Amino acid sequence: MTPDKMSVQETPGKPKPGGGSPPTERVVGIVELLAASTRGCSVAEVTAKLELNRSTATAILGSLETAGWVRRRPDRDYVLGAGLIGVAEAVRHTLSVSDAVSAELDVLAGRVGCGASLSLVGAGQMTFVSMTRGNGRMPPGVDVGARLPLRAPAGAAVIAHADPTQQDAWLASAPESDRPTHERLLAQIRRTGYAVFQLGASDQEVLDVLAQVVELLAEHPTRVALRERVFGLLLALSGHAYTTAELNIDDALPVSYLIAPVLDERGRAAYELQIGPLHPAVAKSDRDHYIRELLNAAQRLSANPPEKASTHNDGT
Repeated sequence: MTPDKMSVQETPGKPKPGGGSPPTERVVGIVELLAASTRGCSVAEVTAKLELNRSTATAILGSLETAGWVRRRPDRDYVLGAGLIGVAEAVRHTLSVSDAVSAELDVLAGRVGCGASLSLVGAGQMTFVSMTRGNGRMPPGVDVGARLPLRAPAGAAVIAHADPTQQDAWLASAPESDRPTHERLLAQIRRTGYAVFQLGASDQEVLDVLAQVVELLAEHPTRVALRERVFGLLLALSGHAYTTAELNIDDALPVSYLIAPVLDERGRAAYELQIGPLHPAVAKSDRDHYIRELLNAAQRLSANPPEKASTHNDGT
């Protein structure tokens, strides 16, 4: 995704309840605000959008300018600086948004006839590192570089293979009544290697409207909590995962998306591969086709992990 379209990337301004260091969040907020702007921002715009006082914003921008992370133009607007080039290159290598990964997603999308994406699942969020739209949108309202809070069921393909502490924290992010269902989901992913989610009670129009709300909220970087609530609605409207028995019936079923884990170069589940049919009636033969192609693609990506793909492409 291009910087001016980072529609759902969180841009912290005010400290979030229960969050980390407020000074750090202010620095991150300014950097992300400038990254999302194609024309730069004045001090006044930074203070207004991030709800900071002018002296704080000026001090942070001054320190970032000294480090070369931002640059003040003659018109006194601030833009990202050349000092971030090295950081960006390091991130590119780490996240490995390589041509090989993109090509694999293109092939997958072509075979299943819908969008495909790859997300890096971290401690508290999942970041979309590669995506192809195919014939649809998957997931609604997000693009490469977007981050979603790691709340059940998001990231289930990776969490299924995480340590018990991470699994407990993930389960605790869901309403207590849903936790047994999510525990069964994790066990099912460990057993089968994939999950298929229902479409839920909504239709594509509702998902599209919520996606547009997310994009509009990007213009107000401090409204993190509201964006997270919208994300929660998007996840809830996608429905619950099917059990193996439910998937084995002959009837057509509504399907929102499918997930499978992808291993990193150390052989650990770190990425989640997703495809999104978003279709109200998927025949069993088509479901089997989706599952087969998803698992095959996940296996190929795991055999040549994104980290390795990036290194190999650079000839190092």
